[in-house]
Amino acid sequence: MGQIRDFDQMVPGESVQHLISENTTLKHRVQHLTQEHRKLQERLEGARSNLRFSYKRIAALEAELLERDHS
Repeated sequence: MGQIRDFDQMVPGESVQHLISENTTLKHRVQHLTQEHRKLQERLEGARSNLRFSYKRIAALEAELLERDHS
């Protein structure tokens, strides 16, 4: 993985079918990683949303405490 094949340096006997198979495997891996990335992005967006909500809730509770202290 991570290497680009140079056709001039291919090992003799390495068939086109082998390269097609390897290419298909790599395409599936890319597809899997893309799906995994999308899921992680969605989870990250959800976590950030929850964090923003928590910050707003904490600020509201702090304001409520300040109001009680001044009453």
